[in-house]
Amino acid sequence: MIKWFKGINWYRLNRNLHRDIGYFCIGFSIIFAVSGIAVNHIADWNPNYAVEKQTKQVDDSDWLALDDQQIIQRMQNSFGLTQTVKSSFWQNKNQFEVFLDDGDTLFWDRRHHQVSYQDIEPRVILQALNKLHLNETRNAWVYFSDLFAGMLIFLALSALFMVKGKHGPAKPKSILLMSLGVFIPAFFLFLS
Repeated sequence: MIKWFKGINWYRLNRNLHRDIGYFCIGFSIIFAVSGIAVNHIADWNPNYAVEKQTKQVDDSDWLALDDQQIIQRMQNSFGLTQTVKSSFWQNKNQFEVFLDDGDTLFWDRRHHQVSYQDIEPRVILQALNKLHLNETRNAWVYFSDLFAGMLIFLALSALFMVKGKHGPAKPKSILLMSLGVFIPAFFLFLS
C-alpha cells in the first residue's frame, strides 16, 4: 500500500483533477455569474420580467356614472385588450387598478385622465437561472450547489500546486494576488 502511495505522481494527479473539475464547473460558473449579475442589479431592472408601460389620455368625464365592469371595459378598449380580468380594486377615489389573468395590469388615474397599461413578460431563461442562484427550487439543487462550492474550493487550493518555480505560489507576486483576493472582500465588508 505504501509502495503504491509513493508511486503516485501527485503533481500530475493534481493537474488532471484541476483540469477535469474545471471543465465540469464551466456550466455552473456561467449560470451563477450571469444570474449573480442580474440579482446584483435588481434595483436597476427586473431580472425576472420585462415590463413595458404605456399611458394614454382618455375622455373619462362620464366614467364615474359607470359600474366597475363598464369602467374595466373602457380601460381595456383604450388599448384594444381582450384578456380576462382576474381582479380589480379602488386604491382610493382617484385610482382604479385592474389585474388581468396573464399578469398584466391596467391603471386608471382619474385626476390626470390617464389609463396606463403594464405589459409583463417573463424573461424565461434568466428567470430560471435566478431561481437556481437564489435556491428557490430547494430539494436536490442544494446538494448540487454544495458540490459546486466544494469543487470551487478544490480548484482554488489545487491551483496553488499547479505551477512550480519562479511563478509558484510562494513568490511575492503570487502572495500579493492571493492577499488581494482576501482583502478586497474584507474592505467591502468593512465599508458596509
